[in-house]
Amino acid sequence: MSKNRLKILVLVVSLAVILLTPALAACTTTTEPPQEMEIDGFRILLSDPEVHFPEFISFAITAESDSDISRLSLQYQVDKLSAIPVTSVAFPDFEEGYRVEATWKWEMRRTGGLPPGTTVSYWWLINDVDGGTAQTPVQTLSFDDLRFSWKTKESDDIRLLWYEGRDSFAEDLLTAAGQAIERLRTDVGATLTMPAEIYVYASYDDLREAMVFPQEWTGGAAYPDYNTIAIGIPLSGLEWGKRAISHEIAHLVVHQAIFSGYGVELPTWLSEGLAMYSEGTLSPDFNVRLQDAIDQDRVFSVRSLSSSFPADEESARLAYAQSYSLVSFLLEEHGGKEKMIQLLDAFKNGSGYVEALDTVYALDVDQLNDEWRAYVGLAATS
Repeated sequence: MSKNRLKILVLVVSLAVILLTPALAACTTTTEPPQEMEIDGFRILLSDPEVHFPEFISFAITAESDSDISRLSLQYQVDKLSAIPVTSVAFPDFEEGYRVEATWKWEMRRTGGLPPGTTVSYWWLINDVDGGTAQTPVQTLSFDDLRFSWKTKESDDIRLLWYEGRDSFAEDLLTAAGQAIERLRTDVGATLTMPAEIYVYASYDDLREAMVFPQEWTGGAAYPDYNTIAIGIPLSGLEWGKRAISHEIAHLVVHQAIFSGYGVELPTWLSEGLAMYSEGTLSPDFNVRLQDAIDQDRVFSVRSLSSSFPADEESARLAYAQSYSLVSFLLEEHGGKEKMIQLLDAFKNGSGYVEALDTVYALDVDQLNDEWRAYVGLAATS
């Protein structure tokens, strides 16, 4: 091989390494040398978990004992809202013996994904045939999306992370989120009780690649149990992004307001209506759809809006607009924020949908439907 051809080959290989290395580094955490420790007679070699966002986390351990090791289990907890801490247990396969090696891979496609920034605590329990036991120290990892160099901007309640655009872009989004929180506090009586994190992706594609099972139309997602929002906002979509962030932050506020050990869920019209309300005045496109439906008397019943919204876009937009109108009706005609916070408290205390409406407003679902229809100028249906 000529010297010139050899130089070209070396250059090509070097360029390939340069180009590939950032992509690999973006997916996995850097690893430190395994930790050596001795606990209650067990000699343990503990490797750092391999974190590959959003797909998996891989844990590994090597352990030795003077007796055959008969049992290994990985215990882990996820930092999220929970009435009581939940510990999950995994039992990796290994061959029993004096020295064992084991790995366990947490596949998010099997269990459901985690939002970026989730903290996971974990530890190993080890047993041998003679009754010896050992537990490794509790350690933590952060399930981060390392594809991007995140910048941060913070307020009292929110930490916003973004990677494309000037500081003013992030400041505008942070301001919109703060205004939504203030609107909910003033008009509804609910506010954030725990800080929130918002991850702003520069495109919808970037966002969907951060999710395990994204829908092709996904533009943002709230993870209320994690106090986290992940949303795609291109630089050209700032105005849409301000409304979208206001909408998603409302889901966190309302979830915190009703959170308890009862696991009660709001009817969809109330959850989405409050989120639409947090955006401010109903946008013109939604308002036109709602008014057209009222003019033609083809609105949804409140009962039908209590579960999942329609899948097709036009019907879904009407459902969101009507939910906004329902919430506005309750706030304007039925006791304002004092009654609304009582309604949220009723859910927090374990009341079901029908019971909560009756307790707070002395209405059943059909009565609410007829009163709302009268509010928008339509005749009762019952």
